[in-house]
Amino acid sequence: MSTSTAVRIRQGTPEDQAYFRELEFQTTWENLPPEDQARLTPARVREALEETHEILLSRPGNALFIAETEDGRRAGLLWFGENRNLVTGQIEGWIYNITVSPDFHGQGIGTLLMRHAEGHARDEGYQTVGLMVAVHNETARRLYERLNYQEGNILMRKRLR
Repeated sequence: MSTSTAVRIRQGTPEDQAYFRELEFQTTWENLPPEDQARLTPARVREALEETHEILLSRPGNALFIAETEDGRRAGLLWFGENRNLVTGQIEGWIYNITVSPDFHGQGIGTLLMRHAEGHARDEGYQTVGLMVAVHNETARRLYERLNYQEGNILMRKRLR
């Protein structure tokens, strides 16, 4: 899992917004349960993401990190923000999205992004970093387990017909 291409992590810029929004859509779509993919259109999901971004990007602590090759190709991204744990009241660092572009899977970029985000969280004074992951996203779950993330709450739903 070593990177075969040199990659650096940098702060996102306004020029990265289209890339961010497209990867955010792809990740969201891929992690929808099949029944939701069948009943929702991609346009509706994009619309919902715009609403979500409007709310979440206005919160303090947001940062976008871009994994980029030496020749300027974007290899992935991580959207970091903060979240208030409603049970403990603690403000936590929160990973809203981490996505590695398909051409760069298996090269350790997810690990680089996560470690960068953890360093950022420490620098900003957060004591905890949290995230949510789709149950069926085994690749991401293995990454988080390797980095010592522990399961907390499990979100469960039942579709009422």
